[in-house]
Amino acid sequence: MAEVLTAFAIILAVSYIFSEFFFKIKYPRVIGQILAGIFLGLPLFGVIFGKNIIDDIGFLADLGIIFLLLLTGLQLNLDKFRKAGRDATVIALFCFFLPFTLGFALMKVAGYDNIVALVVGACLSLTAEGTKLKVLLDMRALNTKVGAIMLGAGILDDIFEVIALSVVLFFVSGNVTAFVSFPFKVVLFVGIVYLVYRIFPLVFRKVEEEHSRVSTFSFILIFGIIIAVLSKELGLGPIIGAFIAGIIIHLSEHKKWEHVETVKELQVMTFSLIIPFFFINIGLHFNAISAWQNLPLVVMVLLVAMVGKILGSVMATPFTSLNISQTHLIGWGMNSRGAIELVVAEIARSAGLIPLEVYSAIVTMAIITTLSFPVVLKRWIKKDRSVLKG
Repeated sequence: MAEVLTAFAIILAVSYIFSEFFFKIKYPRVIGQILAGIFLGLPLFGVIFGKNIIDDIGFLADLGIIFLLLLTGLQLNLDKFRKAGRDATVIALFCFFLPFTLGFALMKVAGYDNIVALVVGACLSLTAEGTKLKVLLDMRALNTKVGAIMLGAGILDDIFEVIALSVVLFFVSGNVTAFVSFPFKVVLFVGIVYLVYRIFPLVFRKVEEEHSRVSTFSFILIFGIIIAVLSKELGLGPIIGAFIAGIIIHLSEHKKWEHVETVKELQVMTFSLIIPFFFINIGLHFNAISAWQNLPLVVMVLLVAMVGKILGSVMATPFTSLNISQTHLIGWGMNSRGAIELVVAEIARSAGLIPLEVYSAIVTMAIITTLSFPVVLKRWIKKDRSVLKG
């Protein structure tokens, strides 16, 4: 117990120092938190972070994403999100299939087999909602036109993430039934969500009337986690469930001051205690020695990943209501990774589907693309914030 508490105290302290430094020089705290993870991943700290500690950090990282998506659903401007639907769908499709195709082709040209090419293509085609949402929230860009489309495209991308993960798990376990039953699970989840959407406001109103703010907040957390677990058990992953739970709560809170209080309470808990572990976890995956030893492959994977996402978004421009500057910026947002692709890569590596050098290239790509988006968004907004509105 003392070992775990010591490790967590060190993690939070280092994360705080790094994030505050970047905040002082007017950059998003997320950059500092990821670099803190890379710093803590140095051999110097190997004694502190045993396997059990790493597993605990992974659990808190997953919990952080659930709370972040729950918070996003609570804060979302639903009107703008609805209007972004068509544009978000088009961009999500382009930003999935182009990097997937390029990643698959790169691995085949490099001499790897079809399974390696499939895993790399899947990892390059995915987007991490959590990594870019924190940046959008920090820069007050979430409820802009571009922010809403970026979020919508990312949520759709989460569906692709689940499919990609299912494909990799299929190759690992050969479980055909789980893969084939996926569409039925989606239909079942939608039906359950609809019933919950109809019933929840009645129950929530009773809780608000008869209990304190502490009890109401606890009820919200329990509801968000239950929907996230349900979503995960049905094969959709906890992210989608948490986001939908946030929207249902948002629609159920009729008093504005109560909604503001809920958002503030969840923000304080999430950003101060849990989210640092998510970004630390990304940094801990980085292995500088392996990346350096396989530098040509790392560079090629990184270039294909960035070109695939950014070019994919720009290519979608004629089919949307956006201009090239807006789709270019959205491409940088879709380029941010550091979540499910790391899970896909780790499962594939541990099952022997991909060699270590390919795994290192994927992890390095995920970290660099995640670090690049906050810098790009900050400079873009500083130059012309109107690009967010359209």
